[in-house]
Amino acid sequence: MALCRAAIRAGAGVSIWAVAIGAWPPPAVAAECFHFDVPFGGEAVRFDGRWPEPWPRRGVRILLLVPGYNGSGEAMLSAGWAHFADRCGLALLAPTFRTSPEELKRRRGYYYPAQGSGEVIERALDRMAVRPGVRTDRILIFGFSAGAHVAHRFALWNPARVEAFAAGAAAGWDAPTRAAAKVPALIFCGEEDPRLVASQEFFEGGLSLGAPWIWRSYRGMGHQVSPAMAAMAQAFLSHYASGEKDAANFGDVQTYDVTTNAEEIPDAVRVKLPSAEIARAWQREQ
Repeated sequence: MALCRAAIRAGAGVSIWAVAIGAWPPPAVAAECFHFDVPFGGEAVRFDGRWPEPWPRRGVRILLLVPGYNGSGEAMLSAGWAHFADRCGLALLAPTFRTSPEELKRRRGYYYPAQGSGEVIERALDRMAVRPGVRTDRILIFGFSAGAHVAHRFALWNPARVEAFAAGAAAGWDAPTRAAAKVPALIFCGEEDPRLVASQEFFEGGLSLGAPWIWRSYRGMGHQVSPAMAAMAQAFLSHYASGEKDAANFGDVQTYDVTTNAEEIPDAVRVKLPSAEIARAWQREQ
């Protein structure tokens, strides 16, 4: 594993995340960064990562950041995620996968962890586990667009390995399973995004299985990650990184009102918001 001391700068490389966030938050964070390759289908998949600063005493969990279509994992390590990771004591890990439209039409390629990309991610996690104090048993995942394809399908493929996942605006979703429905998830999409209906149907499928999932749509937003989406995803992932017990907050997905009394909201439109930070971010408009 090659290690480096580097400054991760927001906007370095091109990613949906970096473009959407712009100058938020401060532009640079000094940290210990690394990269390594994992074989996949006769080629090598590059993984870029970053250790938290400072190193938390309670040990380190991993947040897998999956970029958009054929996107750069290195570009995902922007200051927006770096500051968040330091606050939560998380190591960041981001792959750079490659596929083609022809492969995807055949349900092949990295969008489908059961076809091999899942094992590649698990081998990368094994590399991370070499460092003392790193937990790789249950990871957090964030993915938007193509990244959401990987995020939700990895949870379907190996739900026991996922603590929670946040997935936004995939063009296609596989049906939730009862095992995956036990994994907390945030599903989100812009209301002007053509992927809205498919994303909402996936959420509703999980809800029908009793999944502890949260839905959030964003008025006026197309296919991009807004600052409000970023804040929501980070509030959600922060809760599950902390290991804190759930609080009693409930939201109405029609009005985005929040209450501590579940009986005030009909079952069909009620989601549980397990922390005050999540409830605040969930109410916020872009």
